[in-house]
Amino acid sequence: MADYLLKINDRAEDIIDFTPEEISQITPDEIQRIFYDLQIHQIELKMQNQELRTAQEELTRSRNNYHYLFHQLPVGIVIVNSTGFVEQVNDTLLEWLGIEKGRLVKKHLSSVILEDDKVLFNSRFDSFFKNPDGKSLVLSVNGRKNVALKVKMSGKKIGGDDVVALMNQTDQTLIITVADVNDL
Repeated sequence: MADYLLKINDRAEDIIDFTPEEISQITPDEIQRIFYDLQIHQIELKMQNQELRTAQEELTRSRNNYHYLFHQLPVGIVIVNSTGFVEQVNDTLLEWLGIEKGRLVKKHLSSVILEDDKVLFNSRFDSFFKNPDGKSLVLSVNGRKNVALKVKMSGKKIGGDDVVALMNQTDQTLIITVADVNDL
């Protein structure tokens, strides 16, 4: 932080364009006015800094709430890109699958689908991705301890501003809810 303040100070000194002669010609009244203006500016900066800190704290609380909700939902959530590769996944789905996050993120979603249903998934994914409204896929995935888990996948497409806000990406993505339908 000290290095940052020194850099700011150096940049400010570079901007000042007064010669020593010009500074020596400033009257005491002008010095008092400048000093007063500097005090006002200092108070304004302190107020702005406090507002920024408050906004940062609110953003942190909001992010933490989103994170908690995302991971604790009673349904699995997976976010995939247009080619079917996993961008994000919640803890609920990872628990159902009995795998670590690193074994699914950046992998194709079909990697957790049982062989019997991979053809169905792969043949319907493009259509599902392009227009997921009202569509669902019922498939079997490789669950915890290699036990088949029948799930229903439903999707909601996000893109443009939604993606930038959620993931800082430019590609369209699909949020897929994964519901356990074994007991139905």
